[in-house]
Amino acid sequence: MRPWNIVHAQSFDGITQTIASWLGCFNTALECADSNRLQALFLPDSHWRDLLALTWNIETISGRALICQRIGSAGAQCGARNFAIDPARCPPRVVERAGVQVLEAILGFETDSGRGAGLVRFRLDADNATSATPPMAWTLLTSLEEFKGHEEAMLRAQREEPAFARDFRGPNWQDQRNAAAAYADRDPAVLIVGGGHAG
Repeated sequence: MRPWNIVHAQSFDGITQTIASWLGCFNTALECADSNRLQALFLPDSHWRDLLALTWNIETISGRALICQRIGSAGAQCGARNFAIDPARCPPRVVERAGVQVLEAILGFETDSGRGAGLVRFRLDADNATSATPPMAWTLLTSLEEFKGHEEAMLRAQREEPAFARDFRGPNWQDQRNAAAAYADRDPAVLIVGGGHAG
């Protein structure tokens, strides 16, 4: 097995292969609920930010031992699986974050309830960059993007009429909008006053 030298894996193929291999190990560790395998994949000073995807909370967990304990149990409960590089997003790359050179990739994954997006970063300094073992993640973000069966595109298509209608005898778009805004035949489903960003 070739060394995981991510300092010199600056080519797109090398970066992609390095991250895909780490994700393979991560998926296996989640599937087996193996905390020892998970601990081999994170730096001692690592951080995991979850936005409703695995824990149903918005929280940041720091430290390898706690991350592996929480991500293992939460991943098993929600059925987290199929972590992979998202081909529709920016490809894996070497960038500087918080003054540190890192290798980062945008991910996609799924759970029993929905689909998520994530981000993983690997430091390119210290021993992590030249070790013969898999590189260890510095930060991991998991975020819930949509619920299965309630995808945004599907809901939008259900609630919106076609943009153009062939029947020129009926009311035009402005008339339809004014009638909808008047609520003459129904009550508003939700009315929020002064909710602000934290609603």
